[in-house]
Amino acid sequence: MRLIDVEIDRYDWSAFTCGCTKTAAHLADDLLRLASAQSSEEARAHHIENHALIQSIPQEPAVPVASVLMAALAGDLSPGARFVCLDLLGGLVFSDDDDSSEMCQQIARQGLWMLYRDLWSGASPGIVACAYYVLRAIEDDEARLRAYRNTGQFVLPDYLAD
Repeated sequence: MRLIDVEIDRYDWSAFTCGCTKTAAHLADDLLRLASAQSSEEARAHHIENHALIQSIPQEPAVPVASVLMAALAGDLSPGARFVCLDLLGGLVFSDDDDSSEMCQQIARQGLWMLYRDLWSGASPGIVACAYYVLRAIEDDEARLRAYRNTGQFVLPDYLAD
């Protein structure tokens, strides 16, 4: 059993109304398929963002999805799945609902060092950019984030450079 399996099992997904206006019961399987995807195209094909976050507006299952994404990121993901998980997490921590955004930020803070690992790894420009984007939202120690950024270990896209 993996961390993501336990985290998914913690929630009664059928109790949430999904962004697709149906019950969110299908999200458990969708999140598992996302985590096992071998490419970003395959990972995006599940359209989780349209169920947890619609046009930067978090839907009812947004906070549990953020928790599952963090559990997935703690596991062994393909670069494509890792990128999509980080990208969706970025949308959840910077959403248009302050309460939901703050709850998702609190969840992401629990995995702060996993996010630094993804930033530091330089695995792909997309992973680095998404990890940095999430870290900008959750890092309480701006000097630490600046110190890592200033090492030259990774390259940020121009739109994220301060």
